[in-house]
Amino acid sequence: MISLLCLITIGCLTTINAEWQFSTLNISASCEAAVQRLSKLERTDPQLMAYYWDSWGKPSSGILTGHTTFLGYYDECINLKNTAVGETRYCIYSMEMETTALLNQVVDHSDGVCHSSECPSPFNASSTMDINLGVCYPAQCTPNEFAAVLSAMDVINIATVVDSPFNNNTNTFTIKLKSTRDSPAFCSVIDAEIDTGTIAVIAICGVLAGLVIIGTAVDVLLGLFSSSDLSSEVINDKMKTLTSIDADVVSGNRNNRGPQHNQSIVLNALLAFSLYNTVPKLVSTEQSPLTIKGLSAVRIILNLLIVQVHVFVCAYFYFSLVGQNTGYIRELFSSLIMQPTINATFSVDAFFLLSGTLSAYLTFKDMDKHKRFRWLYFYLNRFFRISPMHYLFTFIAYKLFVHFGSGPVWYTPDYYVCPHTWRYNMVYLTNIVFPSCFTTTWQTSVDMQLFLISPVFILLLYRSRRMGLIVIALAMIAATAKVGFVAARSGLLAAMGVNPNIAEMLKYTEKLHQRIYYRANPYLTGILLGYILYKRYDISILPIKNWLKWLIYLVLWSIAIYFCTALSLFGTYGEYTGTHHFTDFENVAFLMYSGLALSVGLSIIVYICNTGYGGMISSFLCWPGWDPFARLTFGVYMVHFLVIFYIFGTLQSGLKYTSPVIAMIAVFTLVLSYGISAVAALCMELPIATIVSLCFKMAGMEPRSNNRRV
Repeated sequence: MISLLCLITIGCLTTINAEWQFSTLNISASCEAAVQRLSKLERTDPQLMAYYWDSWGKPSSGILTGHTTFLGYYDECINLKNTAVGETRYCIYSMEMETTALLNQVVDHSDGVCHSSECPSPFNASSTMDINLGVCYPAQCTPNEFAAVLSAMDVINIATVVDSPFNNNTNTFTIKLKSTRDSPAFCSVIDAEIDTGTIAVIAICGVLAGLVIIGTAVDVLLGLFSSSDLSSEVINDKMKTLTSIDADVVSGNRNNRGPQHNQSIVLNALLAFSLYNTVPKLVSTEQSPLTIKGLSAVRIILNLLIVQVHVFVCAYFYFSLVGQNTGYIRELFSSLIMQPTINATFSVDAFFLLSGTLSAYLTFKDMDKHKRFRWLYFYLNRFFRISPMHYLFTFIAYKLFVHFGSGPVWYTPDYYVCPHTWRYNMVYLTNIVFPSCFTTTWQTSVDMQLFLISPVFILLLYRSRRMGLIVIALAMIAATAKVGFVAARSGLLAAMGVNPNIAEMLKYTEKLHQRIYYRANPYLTGILLGYILYKRYDISILPIKNWLKWLIYLVLWSIAIYFCTALSLFGTYGEYTGTHHFTDFENVAFLMYSGLALSVGLSIIVYICNTGYGGMISSFLCWPGWDPFARLTFGVYMVHFLVIFYIFGTLQSGLKYTSPVIAMIAVFTLVLSYGISAVAALCMELPIATIVSLCFKMAGMEPRSNNRRV
């Protein structure tokens, strides 16, 4: 039995005996002793070693169709720590598989069917390929040390015979496995250290939850006191133990719960965390006069696209590692319905468009009201609105997330990257370092950098329209030229999914995706849109016939649809179907103008919605029911990557890549992300926003009535 198990895994450690020269393997004494112990257990306790070998990955069906990773049984490996085997670790090691004879026909990767004798082989010219095996090894060895042990093993032959029931043909091919790597392909994170930083993050989360409970309880007590027949003096005596409160406030009407201007600072701060204060704000559909119609729906739709593309990308690399049909993934790229998902990386530009629009529009209105630009309020308000969520999720990703799960592919890049780069997150410079800590925060970093320089353009437009337009145009030309130069010099591709590989995606991310010059044009377009909405440039007031107005809006709709589809989200469809191959010039041009085209198209849609000529589409986009979900989009964006990593990282076995599987994962990611975002909003974002507003009032800086953050 044991010999069979050894044969179908990768070989027996019984081949490691006293005759081995461990000194030539460059491994530690503790690792050598652990391997010798396993060799001894092979003879003294074969039943226990059966469990050890059973936890290893074993080649199985589907190799010819792209199934090249065999995970084994992770939990079985880790649970051996309480046996004579001792504490164990789990890694995935790459093995070179050599075939001496192949089947007469090899199945095509794409659809699992061989259409001709010319079907491509998954093996190269030398009839070798790499496969990945889950390996359970002693904790006394480092992953690289055990890689040396595997490399020293003899080649193991695994013969497979396929007999046809319809004729006398017999096909045989032999698999030879040999470890030739100096390090494993992947190692699961186990027993991460709980340090002072981890305890501090847990404590902060606990304090926030405690403030919500206490604040809600105090709010309830105040409501009970105000509705009772107790005198104000008695109530005041009872409440003095909490804080100093004026008697007339305590005995006053508490129908309007939450912080009040004539209460103490401590009580107001506490009541800001009350669910009676935060829940109504979160679920409210009331829109102020400063609300820009249609933005909530656009934010939600774009957020859904971004979450979906991140699920898709993570799924691709996950299934490339542990999946069974990676060929189907490439086939899916050529589907028309998948194009918005594949190109959703460009839709991030739309968030910068909305951010620029709101910043400009609300600032113009604020300057009209106060007759000046309030520099201190402009920057402080933005910082305190965004920073709490930005910092909280950064440290959750850095210190806590690694403790949330386990599995054969449990991996949290922030656990390794953040110790070196987390300081960049604190000053909103995540986008200039690569790799970065909690990479999702690159968007808030770029947005903050653009926000810092936005007063230059806003003030110029406000004081001199001509000068403002000239400066914005020059800035957009400079940013576009920079993108073109970088794209041409780096050889970046517009359709990376045609031949997807992580190196190309990382290069695109480092050179363009996270750079401020790549996102400047959408933000500047947003400033122009905010100016147009502020000035109320409305075609409907022109002295022309009504049918001509509708014709103009029809043309605008056509331009918007064309810009959002043909020039951006569906612009690379020909590349994926093979009907049109981009030249180098077309690759550069698409990268230069696709984000700008999408921003212009969305700007036209938002403009039409705010002029009353949008028809049914405008009614759909302007529905107030979008508002509660739109308030959570920032939190969803911040947390969704952690949810995706959790889902894929905790899977115990490979999955077959299909559209329903990805759809279910995407839906679960959205639901869980919205739930976590709602908790974060109720426990921190909304209470801190309330406290900041109260502080501004105390400092004589009247807050704006509507200051939505994108």
